[in-house]
Amino acid sequence: MNANRPRGAMAMPVFAPLFSPGTESVTVRWLTAVYPTTEDIAAAVLPRPLSPAASPEVLIWVAEFIGASFTAGDGTVETRPAYMQAGINLRCRHGDTEGAYAIGTYVEGLNHGILGRELFGLPKKQSRNVHLHDHGRQLDFAVSNAAGATLINGTVDHAATPPAEERTPAIVPDWFTTQFTAKIIPSADGAGFDISRLVRIPFAFTVTGPLRQGEASLEFTESGSDPLHILAVKGSVRTTYGHARLDIDYGTYLDHLDPADLPTFGAPHW
Repeated sequence: MNANRPRGAMAMPVFAPLFSPGTESVTVRWLTAVYPTTEDIAAAVLPRPLSPAASPEVLIWVAEFIGASFTAGDGTVETRPAYMQAGINLRCRHGDTEGAYAIGTYVEGLNHGILGRELFGLPKKQSRNVHLHDHGRQLDFAVSNAAGATLINGTVDHAATPPAEERTPAIVPDWFTTQFTAKIIPSADGAGFDISRLVRIPFAFTVTGPLRQGEASLEFTESGSDPLHILAVKGSVRTTYGHARLDIDYGTYLDHLDPADLPTFGAPHW
């Protein structure tokens, strides 16, 4: 052993990411908002070989992540302070499997949640503000970009409870627990991509308290860099709110993606 090597260096990888790669377990205070959209919109956003679901839907989630812990393969556990995060997903199909394609994920703060981008290719973006305020009968929520401009805001009316036959004990629909992402890493020499793969990620939710259901009103702000407004609302926005445990396991690489055939969702702007 090199006597000049710093203590602990033998355990360090050549490249040390911000977080050790590992599985995640976290308590969440979580809002799900689901609404129907059109097949044409879904087809324009999804990378092949993903295709629109028979009933195209958009799912917006806003959540407080509480006590997030990441467990690496060697048993090392890293924890994070509570932080806010939101995301938007599109219901889709990969062969015979339904799932949720991750369009955008907005993380309040500088570094929380970066592991998801490094490991899975989750489309993480910094947000100046993600809020989810519980006023009892009503909730209000909003998501901004890194510059502080509001992208989405909404209000949930829990008095608009669906009929008993339409209620569900689940905090998310089944298809949301199979996540699909496009993991794209450009080449260091600027010629193409080192990795361009479709990834499947298993999400598991365990409800830990009562759920409240209702309907939401949504407002989107037009944005060239985050054009969430093009995901048109074509029906009622159904919501579920409550507390749960979220467990995220390692992902699985699926298809190679053709970089020349990837849809572009927004353009960089600062």
